[in-house]
Amino acid sequence: MTKQKKTSGSKTKSEKKTFLNSFSFDRVVPSKYQLPLIIALVLIVFMLFFSSLYFGGKTYESGDIITSKSMETYLAVHEGGYTLWNPYIFCGMPAYALATGFKWFNVIWVGLNTLRSVFAAPFAVDYAKWTFYLLVLCFTMFTFMKNRTRNNLISLFSAFAVTFSTGIIVFLYIGHVTKLTTLSVYPLIFLMLFNLQKQIKLLDFLLLIVILNLAFLGWHVQIIFYLLFAIAIYFLYFLLRSIKLRDKILTTQLLKSAGVFIAAGIIALLIQADNLTQIYEYSPYSTRGTTSILDQQGGTKTHSETDFYQYATNWSFSPGEVLTFIVPSYYGFGKSTYQGPLSDNKPVEVNTYFGQMPFVDVAQYMGAVIFFLAIFSMIVNWKDPFVRYLVILSIISLLISFGRTFPILYDLMYNYFPFFDKFRVPSMILVLVQLSFPVLAGLGISKIILLKNETDKKHIALVKNLMLVFLGLFIFSLLFSSPIKAWFVERVSAAGQKAEQLKPLFGYMSDMFLNDMRAAFFLSAAAFALSFAYLKSKISADILIIALIIFVLFDLFRIDKRGETLTDYNQILQLFEKPDYVSVIEKQNDSEPFRILNYKQDGTPGSIRQNSNYNAYFLLQDLYGYSGIKPRAYQDLMDVIGSPANPTLWRMLNVKYFIIDRPLNYAGMKLIFSNEKDFIYRNENSLPRAYFVDTVITLPAMDILNNIKNNSFDPKSIAYLEEESIRVDKPDSSAYAKIISYKDEKINIEALATGKNFLFLGDTFFPKGWKAYIDGNETKIIKANHGFRGIVVPEGKHSIEFVYLPESFVISKYIALFLSSLILIGIIILLFMEKKKDKLTPQTT
Repeated sequence: MTKQKKTSGSKTKSEKKTFLNSFSFDRVVPSKYQLPLIIALVLIVFMLFFSSLYFGGKTYESGDIITSKSMETYLAVHEGGYTLWNPYIFCGMPAYALATGFKWFNVIWVGLNTLRSVFAAPFAVDYAKWTFYLLVLCFTMFTFMKNRTRNNLISLFSAFAVTFSTGIIVFLYIGHVTKLTTLSVYPLIFLMLFNLQKQIKLLDFLLLIVILNLAFLGWHVQIIFYLLFAIAIYFLYFLLRSIKLRDKILTTQLLKSAGVFIAAGIIALLIQADNLTQIYEYSPYSTRGTTSILDQQGGTKTHSETDFYQYATNWSFSPGEVLTFIVPSYYGFGKSTYQGPLSDNKPVEVNTYFGQMPFVDVAQYMGAVIFFLAIFSMIVNWKDPFVRYLVILSIISLLISFGRTFPILYDLMYNYFPFFDKFRVPSMILVLVQLSFPVLAGLGISKIILLKNETDKKHIALVKNLMLVFLGLFIFSLLFSSPIKAWFVERVSAAGQKAEQLKPLFGYMSDMFLNDMRAAFFLSAAAFALSFAYLKSKISADILIIALIIFVLFDLFRIDKRGETLTDYNQILQLFEKPDYVSVIEKQNDSEPFRILNYKQDGTPGSIRQNSNYNAYFLLQDLYGYSGIKPRAYQDLMDVIGSPANPTLWRMLNVKYFIIDRPLNYAGMKLIFSNEKDFIYRNENSLPRAYFVDTVITLPAMDILNNIKNNSFDPKSIAYLEEESIRVDKPDSSAYAKIISYKDEKINIEALATGKNFLFLGDTFFPKGWKAYIDGNETKIIKANHGFRGIVVPEGKHSIEFVYLPESFVISKYIALFLSSLILIGIIILLFMEKKKDKLTPQTT
């Protein structure tokens, strides 16, 4: 015994056990307590990062968030919080293009919504509920990595890395939360694919349906397309690999699992058929579904929503911007807070981005440590087919993100892939890179841990050399700060018009760039130094991983916090305090429908430059609005006329109240209220929502729009048709049309026609769902004045109804109810049977 102790004491100091090289997470925390502890740690990190949102009365502010808030009243006034048609913007549009409310017929959606509500219940700020999907993403990534590495700490590392990746968390900042809905279950889909590749089980099939249904819930078509694209690359790569290996068993299993996935996808889509059918039917009538009239006429293309390719590729990434993966401020940084002499030392939000895109909110930053560990993993784990798949997917995604900067691959997709030509923002596909690199980085750490027991000196040398390279670059950034800043300023100066705007901020920007560069190289040097220390038995594997988690959280937190725009929740609520013009209009006590137009130029909520569908909050129907998928006919009006400031348009479309920030000199405009900020006019020339016209004339669409633009006709006298020619009688003075009831999906009109008269209704023409009835008998709805509704009314007094109830919706909601219920019942039964089977299985000792 004594000799053995003496021998042990003769070991070198580096081989002696210390806390740093002997610490083991498994020894400190028994395995049965590890998962609860990790869940607690995740919740603590979330509470720390989102403390202002959860407990500080703060929330994020953006146009999209205000738009979402604007729709709350509109949804709340409907029974069950559900509606199909939104009459409050653009003269009406399908509600599925914006918001639909509580979908009672999708049991899976009801379950998820209940979980999200329970999660958000303790928080005073309603927007906190959307962090639920980031939390789900964190746990699903943890589950996926645990399956790959069997290591809780590595799994936690990748989970935190993907959740707080700046390119993903920005969706929360700007209100694009439907993207997070899809991304939150992305890791689980691949976990299910791995299971199917081994063995196809009915329970896995049903679970995959549920997971895909959750991915489709937000119905952000572009993100769903990217998810399916990643899965298609997965099957294609592994199928080609199995054929190359001549592994017939694997090939057969892959084909079977692909078939199972397609079947699960079809069923999941059927459960989401209400979304699918309504958006599919609306798309051809929207700005995403067809070219503008200017394009069709071959005239000069505008750069709004008329030139499809130009519009779609505005946010094309560039090869140089790949460096923002390492140094987030390499091209400036989107939103950040400046505080210095230029602002009298007060914090002011500035956007310092000077790359080729119009603007960005944040950089596509994933963490320098994540990036370099992922590159290291590509090298040392190259034989792993899943690593090869992730590398291929990342490269393809990066090339597509270049858009018109690298059009070869993008144009191929744009011209030949279904739906792809409807998408904007090529750089959005970088979410696949943001999801892939944390996985690669986690697998890189796993390899470093294994290197200690291997004899691969080349890979150990690579760890050491990377440490030295990053240490050298860090020292270089310390020694040559002035030349580095001067070089950066020179780059900004070459940015043309943006450079002139940013010139006062050159010092601020160069300091940010230098600090980010130093942080990137210091953290990367430290990460590989600790890895090398582990390989030399200076620290334990668990100490290494915990340190890397801390590095990544520190790095991502500082960049994420830079890009967030927080405001007091009460200020958001104050934005929706009733403006004077709303109170004035409400006091007019109008009994029939009318529209308003807030043409103020001051950027206040609801004004022409900051519309955000704000007036819908007060249940005022607005001639204008905000949506990424406007009715095409409305956009044609704006493209040709140039703006909604057009007296013929106001008269024709029932614009009764006009709000502006200066006196107005238009015939027929009566001032009913004014103060320092508002001038409210009643348009005495506005026509009712429904009225008889004297005659109808058939003209080409462009001529109709030009007549509106030039104010060259009276819409009470003439209605223009495009596709057919009909003859009607001129109504006499006794003819009338009176709206008895006006609801979103049903309009009742009492009318007296003195002959075969033409009734014009100033609401959006949309034939997929709207039907008209005269005394209970269906009649044809005719497109009038390019984008609105008309019907021919026979002589006599009649009861007229316009009803919106798409047959596709009626069918699809019951399909969703049946399938979602059936799937959940099947899962419950199978889980019960599995549990019963486990109890009956004899336990071996």
